[in-house]
Amino acid sequence: MVGSRFCELSTLPLVKADLNGEISVDITRPQSVADFFESHDFETVILFSAFTDVDAAEKQRGDKNGLCWRINVIGVNNLVKACKKYDRKIIFISTDFVFDGKNGPYSESDPPGEDLEEVSWYGISKLEAEKIIQKTLKNYIILRIAYPYRANFTKKDDIARRILKLYSSGNLYPMFYDQKITPTFIDDIPKAINLLISTDQIGIFHLASPERTTQYDFAKFLINLFKGDTVGLRKTSIKKFLKDPNSTPRPVIGGLKVNKIKKLGFNPTLWKIGLKTIYIQSRSK
Repeated sequence: MVGSRFCELSTLPLVKADLNGEISVDITRPQSVADFFESHDFETVILFSAFTDVDAAEKQRGDKNGLCWRINVIGVNNLVKACKKYDRKIIFISTDFVFDGKNGPYSESDPPGEDLEEVSWYGISKLEAEKIIQKTLKNYIILRIAYPYRANFTKKDDIARRILKLYSSGNLYPMFYDQKITPTFIDDIPKAINLLISTDQIGIFHLASPERTTQYDFAKFLINLFKGDTVGLRKTSIKKFLKDPNSTPRPVIGGLKVNKIKKLGFNPTLWKIGLKTIYIQSRSK
């Protein structure tokens, strides 16, 4: 969903590889990673591969043999070792879910995790990957995004398309009115990465809407834009939702601060402008 859009929009010369692509790489297998590094010439690895189903990941909590940990931690570790051996830079796409969501929005210098009981297994796996990268490599970028969305993609739902699809079928669950989020317009990512590479940046950067919203307000604006009414939209409290012992932990007072990347001259898209843009893109397809 994110990586494919990057490939569509990026102006960088790319060696495109994935598990089932023309150039096949299984990041969970060290030999597959080594073969890829030895067979292709490139300066930077941009890693989009990840297990991102947060609820499915939570069912694997504590299981380091599970697919989430194997992809998000072991796979990253294999790539990091290869980057160190072959002297390559890595750009790792991470998430706001590495934070416990008690005191957002968060800057790049804020400590992630803290209360791991409040962090999902998905978030823990991405946090562990971040630690591996920082411990092993000097030349890296960790780019954290949050609730990414785009137009016109059928293979996987993002936050916007999931809301629209469920609303259209009359099955939209109540939206959280008290969860603070900063959704990321996916089309920002290629431009941001191009800037970070061209200016030879190193370290952690955040990329998300500079303005926070709630899941409910995001859904209300989105549905009204695409459907013209919000008759079936309902609201609920995330705090009430999280009292269910079977619920997946999510940042409540979350969101990402983007002052660091703005100082480089990049202004991330405000969430309302992003939604208006995907509306136009969807109509012009």
